Amino acid sequence: MREWNLKEIYESDLQWEEELNAVKATAVNVTRFKDNLKTKEQIEDYFTFSEELGKKVEKLYSYVAMSSDKNLKDLNYQSLKGKLMACLQEYSSLSSFVDNELLKLPYEKYEEYSDESNIIKENLFSIKKLFDTKEHVLTPNEEKILANYGIINSSYANLYRMLQSSDFTPIKVELSNEVVEVSPNTYTSILTRLENQDDRRKVFEALFGYYEKHRNTLTNIYKGVVDVNVARMRNREYGSILNSVLDRNKIPDDVYLSLINTVKENTAPLKRYINLRKKIFNLDEYHTYDRFLSYAKCDVKYPYEKAYDDVLKALEAMGDDFVSHAKKALADGHVDVYPSDGKRSGAYSTEIYGYGPYILLNHTDDLSSAFTLAHECGHSIHTLYSLENQPYATKDYTIFVAEIPSTLNENLFLDYLLKNSDNKELKIQALEEQIDGIVSTFYRQTLFADFEYQAHMLVLENKPFTYESLCNIMADLYYTYYGIDLDTEPLKKYVWAYIPHMYNSPFYVYQYATCFSASMKIFEDIKNKKPGAYDKYINMLKAGGSDYPIDIVKIGGVDLTSNEPFEAVCNKLNSLIDEYEKLINN
Repeated sequence: MREWNLKEIYESDLQWEEELNAVKATAVNVTRFKDNLKTKEQIEDYFTFSEELGKKVEKLYSYVAMSSDKNLKDLNYQSLKGKLMACLQEYSSLSSFVDNELLKLPYEKYEEYSDESNIIKENLFSIKKLFDTKEHVLTPNEEKILANYGIINSSYANLYRMLQSSDFTPIKVELSNEVVEVSPNTYTSILTRLENQDDRRKVFEALFGYYEKHRNTLTNIYKGVVDVNVARMRNREYGSILNSVLDRNKIPDDVYLSLINTVKENTAPLKRYINLRKKIFNLDEYHTYDRFLSYAKCDVKYPYEKAYDDVLKALEAMGDDFVSHAKKALADGHVDVYPSDGKRSGAYSTEIYGYGPYILLNHTDDLSSAFTLAHECGHSIHTLYSLENQPYATKDYTIFVAEIPSTLNENLFLDYLLKNSDNKELKIQALEEQIDGIVSTFYRQTLFADFEYQAHMLVLENKPFTYESLCNIMADLYYTYYGIDLDTEPLKKYVWAYIPHMYNSPFYVYQYATCFSASMKIFEDIKNKKPGAYDKYINMLKAGGSDYPIDIVKIGGVDLTSNEPFEAVCNKLNSLIDEYEKLINN
């Protein structure tokens, strides 16, 4: 079975609606805790109530979100999702008093209660996080007002999703010897196989012409996203936009800024690689749509079955227990494999408590799709280890940790390919994959993080927020990081409109780069059989969300408050290019 079996969650939409109605009836009871969160018994009652409600809401939300992602053109699930969001909005407003109620007791009292109560002990870290951000909690009435705006704030991401997927009609492009249909889902796979630069240009201009056409709409949607973030910063009296998004997880602003500054100071390896590619592909001009060109000509096909088998073989280096978790993660009915009309682009791993992880793919039978499978499998393995070792309250690890096991799995898969093939062309292609992984996951995501920060500063400094100003920032960044002049391909300046994370998950992408740095360090330690490295890594996965993410990554053996992990990635890129050149010259 190569698609999700969502009937194991709900047999029908009618059953879903029945549970939603039951949740609505239950949710209003949260008001009984107002002025009644003082005794151990009352606090136990609240956390039990909150946990049971949370499990049902997670199940309700995942079902409609996943059903919608299967076909964003099916408006039925948009409607059901709207009903759920209205319910959650009401609950958010009704429960807005809770933080203030919990803050009435000293934290020491919760520690005392936790010695006698499992449910309070399980929620102690969430209570600690609340106390750590106490200065940014507003009065009950102010919290209620902000909660009432929650559903409006999320509307910008919904608008973007409709424009990017539901309202997007694949664009027919006539190439030198074929006609293709270009969409965000197929863009990368089409570019990957085109040898003619002019064909690549046509595909690129077809897709990015769409973003140029809708530039004013996309600018205003993104302005809404930024305005929401700035309003939150000001309402909660944070000192900076970074502090407002990083403080809840106690990630120092310096981690974000240090990443950007370190990468900017170490762009020489990236520019070296760009110049090398320009030379080996004999290009008069190197453009961003040339980034998928592969020197290797092995043309390895990776249908899903082969990708599944090879990924599992690659993970055997981590032992039987790790492989058994991978098999569980990739179980039938839990992986939606192939692209289809209206399906959400990209890939992700999600989880429903009691049902396990689910993976969405858009597999196109190429090596890149196989790496994506390894990546998403890493997320799901992490989920399984966390679920097995953490209570409900701390099962959800943060994004800051999430991309470590996913990218580490990619490194394991790459290592397997290099060790188990005598095919020189495949080795070159695998090296290209690893190099491109550093370029796209470390350098490119840092560039986007830099862009997000600068875009928010436009609003904070009362500067014009227009598509021209956003495009100018992007052009400057591409020249700084890549040494590429976007005046030679002006549509690329609209790449800010192509990246869903900008709209769906602001200040998310920097974590790809920090996690990549951590995963490379952990992978090298495990590969070199450093004593305790494997156990540290598994313990990090088992930790879930039981501590602040910087400290959880330290369990795995990496300190991300230091520049060292970032500099190590830049140095690694140089050494990989050396190896790549050697293989090509031979």
